[in-house]
Amino acid sequence: AFRPILGVQWHPECFLLENDRTMMPIFSWLIEQAELYRRAKELHSKTIILDSHCDSPMLFDEGTHFFEKNPKMLVDLHKMNLGRQDASFMVAYLKQEGRDEASLKAAVSKADRLLDLIEQRIGECNGKAALATTPEELWQNKFKGVKSVVRGIENGYAIGLDIDNLDRFRSRGVAYMTLCHNGDNDICDSHKGNHEHNGLSEFGKRVVERMNRVGMMVDMSHASEKSFWDALECSSKPIICSHSSSRALCDHTRNLTDEQMRALAESGGVAQVCMYGGFLKKREEDATVNDAVRHIIHMIDVMGVDHVGIGSDFDGGGGIPGLEDASWFVSLTGRLMAQGLTDEQLSLLWGGNFLRVWRDNIGL
Repeated sequence: AFRPILGVQWHPECFLLENDRTMMPIFSWLIEQAELYRRAKELHSKTIILDSHCDSPMLFDEGTHFFEKNPKMLVDLHKMNLGRQDASFMVAYLKQEGRDEASLKAAVSKADRLLDLIEQRIGECNGKAALATTPEELWQNKFKGVKSVVRGIENGYAIGLDIDNLDRFRSRGVAYMTLCHNGDNDICDSHKGNHEHNGLSEFGKRVVERMNRVGMMVDMSHASEKSFWDALECSSKPIICSHSSSRALCDHTRNLTDEQMRALAESGGVAQVCMYGGFLKKREEDATVNDAVRHIIHMIDVMGVDHVGIGSDFDGGGGIPGLEDASWFVSLTGRLMAQGLTDEQLSLLWGGNFLRVWRDNIGL
């Protein structure tokens, strides 16, 4: 039902010659869809199309390769080309495990290994993809016809208890770090934790301050509400929620309330709508691209178009009918155009807003 292409063959002139306009509605619909597709492709050609969160490095760790057309992966070089996507923020994801000395050391080591894998997999692409460390490099790569991959870390567990790891990871090109995942860590409480710290710990506040200093974006997806408010208060730079949707439309603790979204917007931050079915609709199996569009429009209504973006969570659970992998991004643009969003608004949504916050954090 969501396929963007419909092949038909009939001869409308046979009807029109007899003044029979019965087939004109479907003919007009086809013309409208073709026009939306043309406009969407044109928009993708002139602006940065970025997805702020995907988990493909988990599959790299299982032996997959980014340059391959791989049915197991929702983001690969082939699908990015089909979807006319320019940039993917790929994260080194760490499941929350034990917090003893040996476990913390293993977490730091795993983060480094996953970052190494990202570098290796992109290096295999014969110049068709490249690592990027600044917004300007994304534009440079786009002009050269090269896809960009930006590194991130999902779960501050990756730094252990050594705050200097932030400096080291930043020097490795890590653009943002999600402070926690599904469980409390030494930095903050998770949305799915035991409220161990009642928000950010004292260590966590120092982590945010150091991230501000080194130019690493603070990501509060997965955090508890109190952790979110604490980070907003102590961060001197705009923060992000790299893959979070609207709690007003889907009552899940991973989603943002309207109050949180307004405060995030007032502070200059950005919320990236997540394409995980369970965050879009209470019955996860019923979620489709139509629900994703509803969340996008609602979040724009609440925050303003300058503070909303797209963070798919592909290869980490994201992907819904009508937006099943990166190849569908042009189709999503067409759907948003049909909702009345202008090219300027879509350019902000698809990358302009996130790039602004990234520049603010690195001092450009």
